[in-house]
Amino acid sequence: MRRRAFVLAVATMLMPASLALAAGSSQEEQAPASRQERLTSAESYLPLPTLSAGVLQRFSTRGTIVVDAGLDIPDAALRRRAQLNGPRLRDALRTALATYAQTYYRDRTPPNLDQLTRMMQLAVDGTLGAAGARVLLANVIYQRRAS
Repeated sequence: MRRRAFVLAVATMLMPASLALAAGSSQEEQAPASRQERLTSAESYLPLPTLSAGVLQRFSTRGTIVVDAGLDIPDAALRRRAQLNGPRLRDALRTALATYAQTYYRDRTPPNLDQLTRMMQLAVDGTLGAAGARVLLANVIYQRRAS
């Protein structure tokens, strides 16, 4: 008897919570903003995934450079070509970042954003076969390896 009364009391207490939960799920939920919508509302902007490369000096890993970037492509046809060649673009940009990290970057110094942007711009132009896509760096971080 006591058990039945306890179950009834718990069910009575949980009823309003379950009704509120059901009512909340019936409302249309807003989808989270995409990465492009968070950075800009421009149609010409094509976001790229986060790229990273290890910094090697004297035969050991010193840290990692992490880059968030995107492409500004006003020409719709070129933007479509860039979207279709996404894997090739990402490969070219990763190669450019790795070359910069292993050849030009020196540990414990700020990254040279002009040189990094030039190298990435050359990679994009070479991959697309035409100028018109502009590399925009959103974030560049150097993470030093713990000693």
